[in-house]
Amino acid sequence: MQYYILLLSLVITSHVFSQAEDENFYLNDNKISWQKAFSTKKSQEEVYAYFEKSKLFDDFKIENNQIFAKLKPHATDPKKTGVAAVPEVVNKNDFKGMVVIEYRAKEKDYVVTMTDMVLVGRGDFLKKNEEQPFEENYLKKGISEYRPFFVKQVKSVYNTTFLSIFEMKK
Repeated sequence: MQYYILLLSLVITSHVFSQAEDENFYLNDNKISWQKAFSTKKSQEEVYAYFEKSKLFDDFKIENNQIFAKLKPHATDPKKTGVAAVPEVVNKNDFKGMVVIEYRAKEKDYVVTMTDMVLVGRGDFLKKNEEQPFEENYLKKGISEYRPFFVKQVKSVYNTTFLSIFEMKK
């Protein structure tokens, strides 16, 4: 009996984690976030100085050995991500979000977490400067579950884009 309970709990746990994280995206309580650890040989000071000088952010502060910043509006790059089967909402809007960057000396990496992600209209799809939360466009209404097109096409476009933004260039 204990064997069956253990097996059942492992199956449930693995299913929960497989739903929760997908290409660095996490879905928790109807909120989409993105998180990735990047290996580095640089020191904390070098990493933080890089991002402070990067011009990626509107607001930038270092507090409790973490960077807290607001990502400026960015666009996806169809040349890098492709356009086949990608919904217009992705390539005809910019995006921005709140970013936390934490340096982990023991692991020799820095972890970027982006939350409160919103689409910012350019006038093609959404009105110019209109903001809509990712959840409004990429989650099923009323439930904490991705829409099928997000899973099939959109998440890989944003993952590729976010990786290119936050991976430190030399």
